[in-house]
Amino acid sequence: MKQTTVLEILKSGKNVFMTGSAGTGKTYVLNQYIAYLKERKVYPSILAPTGIAASHLGGQTIHSFFSLGIREEIDQEFLDSLLDKKNLQARFSKLKALIIDEVSMISPIVFSAMDLILKAFKKSPLAFGGVQVILSGDFFQLPPVSRNNPSKRFAWQAPAWKEL
Repeated sequence: MKQTTVLEILKSGKNVFMTGSAGTGKTYVLNQYIAYLKERKVYPSILAPTGIAASHLGGQTIHSFFSLGIREEIDQEFLDSLLDKKNLQARFSKLKALIIDEVSMISPIVFSAMDLILKAFKKSPLAFGGVQVILSGDFFQLPPVSRNNPSKRFAWQAPAWKEL
């Protein structure tokens, strides 16, 4: 598929998983889409599982953005503590588009935690609280590192992936 076609699909506002091997232009297309959104006064949150990956797009880590610390999974008590944080309330109230790069490195547990947090803050039963989610990565590259459930290793195995 051509990069221009992918960009047009992204502009439709739908949730998108963009994949391709190294060097196929995923980061290039994401940067074009980010510029497109900013021209329209939509400021996407750009995330990746590692600091190095996040820095390639001028973003931040997933754990930092969602205030996960070192945890992978969350419970209701932790979620309730997040809901009380004013900085997170402000961050998530404005969130319209979420770009996640290197999705192959995200465990299904972390992917589910992100979904639960956004559903709670957005007060929406929709996947990721109804925020547009753009996922980019190659599942033939680096797999996630997780301490839990090695039978479910990849983000696409999380229920939220199918909901998106």
